[in-house]
Amino acid sequence: MPHVLKMKDGKLLTPFGIRDLLDAVQDYTGEELRREIESYIDTNVEDIGDYEKEYDRMEQDNERLADHQRSVLCDIRDEVDALDTLLQDTRLNRRRMQGAVRIIQQMINREL
Repeated sequence: MPHVLKMKDGKLLTPFGIRDLLDAVQDYTGEELRREIESYIDTNVEDIGDYEKEYDRMEQDNERLADHQRSVLCDIRDEVDALDTLLQDTRLNRRRMQGAVRIIQQMINREL
């Protein structure tokens, strides 16, 4: 997933790869600096595609972790809602409440 960059003049840039960044460098600083950066990349980076693949893999990992976190938080919310229902009942069932609290504690401990 690309990130939005705010340029010094206030414009927003959404680069989808190294070429987009190089285009922005050229637009803001000129062709000469772009050539210097491309030369540096050609000299020091064997395959830009590998870096872009690694970047994409890291983005996918971040999305997977965000989905996992969302799922865990939804599960905790469901347990808290169940505990709230138990607390609203006229007859407190301490054993069921303790069970709900233990489940919430287990979810939190599993994530920590």
